[in-house]
Amino acid sequence: MSEPNSRRSFLFGRSARAQDAWSSFVVRLRHACAGPVRLVSTRQAHLKPARLDDVLRAREFCQTFGVLLALDGLPLPQVDQDKPVLWVEAGSNWGSLMPLGDTGLWRVDAGCSCAGLEAAGLLEPALAGAPLNLAQWFARAARHERLADAACMAALVRVDWLLPDGTLEVFGPFGQRDDQPLRSLAAQTLVPQLFQLTTQLSAWPVWSRPHWPMRFHLDALADPEQVNLAHLFIGHGGSLGWLVAATFQKPAAPMPARAPVCWPAFDPQVEDFDQRVKQALDPKGIFLSLADQTG
Repeated sequence: MSEPNSRRSFLFGRSARAQDAWSSFVVRLRHACAGPVRLVSTRQAHLKPARLDDVLRAREFCQTFGVLLALDGLPLPQVDQDKPVLWVEAGSNWGSLMPLGDTGLWRVDAGCSCAGLEAAGLLEPALAGAPLNLAQWFARAARHERLADAACMAALVRVDWLLPDGTLEVFGPFGQRDDQPLRSLAAQTLVPQLFQLTTQLSAWPVWSRPHWPMRFHLDALADPEQVNLAHLFIGHGGSLGWLVAATFQKPAAPMPARAPVCWPAFDPQVEDFDQRVKQALDPKGIFLSLADQTG
């Protein structure tokens, strides 16, 4: 017979309770998910989802047990090194890329390969080299690049997004260009907070810098005539939620290859705004912390 938790905690201390929680997390995850779960290290595991519901259940259990949900293929920020982590693949089992009739739009699942996106003319070659799939590209793209200068922005129309609280929402053109109103209360509450942050941000001169200094693209909300909420999440670094799918408008001409943008110098004021965006979207810390500014 196994010892009661209280006795085990008395004998072995808090680490025993932490280990029990981690073991319970892994057991419940394996029971709930159709895809395989394997241990990577003492408190890191890997999930290869067989279906979107696996990701939804993983998010639920991560919140319950205090485990970070991390997109497979992204670096683990320094501040998260000692935390329990579940690495989740984008979903190679749902990696389709298909045109939406004769609209010129293409719907692309998060697990679609970057090679497929490039072949379809939806992704510029310079960004398709390193990441394996759309989700990894989306998490890294246009970092510290102004949205007005990013070639992919003209092509990205909307995203199907899993918010950290478990809400599935479609984010796209907003305001006068809105063709698909926000459906969830979570999104309807979140968006005004982000616009308020953008208003506060306009009080100091980030807009005149040669590169966008923030990790997150609040500049997506700067022009009332051109707001697209999908652009806010690009380059999210695994910190603001989970990409389920994206809709692209195929450009008339091939996108040119572009050189990567270097990280700007650390700025505590920028750090503060990045933290505010993170807090607004992921107050319980379900996803990764802010990415390290190391280049």
